[in-house]
Amino acid sequence: MTIDAIADRAGASKATIYRWWAGKGPILLEAFLSGVEADIAFPDSGTLREDLVAQVSALAHVLGQTNLGRMAVALLGEAQHDTQLAAAFRSGWLEPRRTVGREVLFRATERGELRADVDLEVVLDGLYGPVYLRLLFGHGPLDRPTIETLVDQVLQGIARQKDATRKCSPAHANPSVETERWAILTDGA
Repeated sequence: MTIDAIADRAGASKATIYRWWAGKGPILLEAFLSGVEADIAFPDSGTLREDLVAQVSALAHVLGQTNLGRMAVALLGEAQHDTQLAAAFRSGWLEPRRTVGREVLFRATERGELRADVDLEVVLDGLYGPVYLRLLFGHGPLDRPTIETLVDQVLQGIARQKDATRKCSPAHANPSVETERWAILTDGA
């Protein structure tokens, strides 16, 4: 997409475009932000899993199946060469989403759904990184079953254990099996 194409599509001159925006990156960012906000609001059902599945699904739909997804990919590409656009993308798109995400995770911690010691930034990366990876490379689906699996796997690592007793696997339940297993593993060491 070029400024000429944008001007033609808008029925405006290039001078008019440049009067309002410094280049195509800021135009794409403004169009993207104005088009996506309402579609990806974070729900608050009171259950972290359901909220995350709903929000990540909405994001995946918007980014994976609409023109906004193509804009996001274009913005990410442009941001690699334009530090001002990268900063604007982070402050206009990424940081507001992460702020809301941290708040949702914090509320879940207060409700006892998450351990208090989890790094919320890393949790957000674990939830949303795969969405962006699949958006950029298209190597796998962004459908509801995939998102449910993603959310469940992230939550398994950060959920507060309701039962403090350790659940043993069959091998751990029988000390002789565990001793034999250890001997096999360390025999060649």
